[in-house]
Amino acid sequence: MGWSCSVKASNVERAWSRACTAQTGDSNTFQSGGQTYFYEVSRTEHPDGAITGTVFRMVSKTHARPSGTFRISGDGEVERAPAYLRDIDVPQVPKVPLFQFV
Repeated sequence: MGWSCSVKASNVERAWSRACTAQTGDSNTFQSGGQTYFYEVSRTEHPDGAITGTVFRMVSKTHARPSGTFRISGDGEVERAPAYLRDIDVPQVPKVPLFQFV
């Protein structure tokens, strides 16, 4: 069974993924301060539609250590994350009406 999150939180995580891919070629890996990090999204359901997860720091090519956590609220606000992820611009998604009457 899958999990769900809000559209706004999903848009933030997608922006992170695009930025990571542009920087490192991997969708969840980024470099900051001369170190390589990656994040993993938790599969926990949150009532507000938030996305949470863990950030890891690579200590060798085959080993990583947890270095923190992140939380994107259901409203799309980054409440907790490394500075690199917090500073990524998230494009605004235009509101599209569900129905258009002609």
